[in-house]
Amino acid sequence: MRHLSTLRLGPTRPAAALGAASDAAPWWNAAEGRALCTALAALILTLLLVTFEPYQAVFVGPAGSGNITNQLGYGGLGLAALLIHLCITPRPVAMRLLRPAWVVMALILLLSSTQSIWPDASFRAVVFSLAAMLAMTGALCLVPDERAFRFALTVTALVVLGLSYAGIVLMPSAAIHNEALEAANIGLWRGIYSHKNVAGPVMAALCFAGLYLVRSGQWVTGVAIALLSAFFVLKTGSKTTLGLLPLVAGLIFAGRVFGGRRLPVIVLGLVLAGFALMTLGTVLSPVLYDLLQWAVPGTTFTGRLDLWRFAIHALGPQAWTGTGFEAFWSTPVVRHAEPPFGSSWDPRGIVNAHNGYLDLAIALGWPGLGFGIVVLVILPLVDFVRIGSQGPAATRVADFFLMVLAFTLLNAFLESFLFARGNPVWMTTWLAVAGLHLLPKGRTVA
Repeated sequence: MRHLSTLRLGPTRPAAALGAASDAAPWWNAAEGRALCTALAALILTLLLVTFEPYQAVFVGPAGSGNITNQLGYGGLGLAALLIHLCITPRPVAMRLLRPAWVVMALILLLSSTQSIWPDASFRAVVFSLAAMLAMTGALCLVPDERAFRFALTVTALVVLGLSYAGIVLMPSAAIHNEALEAANIGLWRGIYSHKNVAGPVMAALCFAGLYLVRSGQWVTGVAIALLSAFFVLKTGSKTTLGLLPLVAGLIFAGRVFGGRRLPVIVLGLVLAGFALMTLGTVLSPVLYDLLQWAVPGTTFTGRLDLWRFAIHALGPQAWTGTGFEAFWSTPVVRHAEPPFGSSWDPRGIVNAHNGYLDLAIALGWPGLGFGIVVLVILPLVDFVRIGSQGPAATRVADFFLMVLAFTLLNAFLESFLFARGNPVWMTTWLAVAGLHLLPKGRTVA
């Protein structure tokens, strides 16, 4: 009989898992209570990954600012998560959600709206982004154990895959690219999402979920989810995702086999540094640009280098303070700009920098980007190492979170989604960041 290990969130509670069982809630241990909490977790996770606008035919960017559907949806989920933490989440776990770095990051995001030429719109976007992040922590804190987490993850994956494949068959005009403005994408799959570059990374995360389920003994559903997700990635035509998916899976699994927890973190750190130098670094340093052209002549990352140069130049004196959350690309300085001669991109029609780290710097300034890297990169990797020897269940969950985190952090060098509430790729990133923090650290009490 397969053994199901129990994971703990709180440092001293013997019965809480990825979620939050509480001695103060006597109904929790009842089968009905556990089933209800697991179902609610699955519902929240599904809504965050399906989004409130599936089959959106036109890509309008990750934020959806001013959209009443998004505002009601994410605001409602955030309120529900707040009630969950007040009424269900045990106090030790709730206090862990108040991680000082997370609180400071939230304050930086909120204060960035003061730098925007439309402070009300930026402030609203930040609030609903934080609400979506809070909702994800609510889903994590609802599941009573690792088995329940797997159930919620399975339900979410099957719903996303089911709706996406149903769209391909029943509504191809909504689920397959056919826009003349992006002729190169015609015929590529996007499923329920706005763009193939959103669908591809989400499907990659679901593929990692399938691998996690297989390792946990759920062979049928795990293999099905992994194969269906991988095939969908292939049909999106997303070259970045196709390259990163096997790279990340191999990196994490090989590192775990040969070096425990530290080697994967060290290798991932080096890979992230290399990606940073060879992407954004090449527009900041002529030496790095020459090195890139020597190694791969003619590389422009599909014209992104021109876009990054324009953004950094246009940022000008606000490089250290930022231009406000989700504000820069709709400002007059961009909308009325003269495209650089010979540029591959016309910035006047762009909604983001196609580089999540650069967009974070644009919104928050270079210091804000630095702190964002601490929150999204350094602290989660430290959390992964600190998990230590917690048994096979904790190892499998931690590896899943690290694969998702590694993939999205690398993907962010070529796409923008960091802290974007309406972007399910960001939701998978935050799932990994929050999950690694909430997993128990140190010795597990039997």
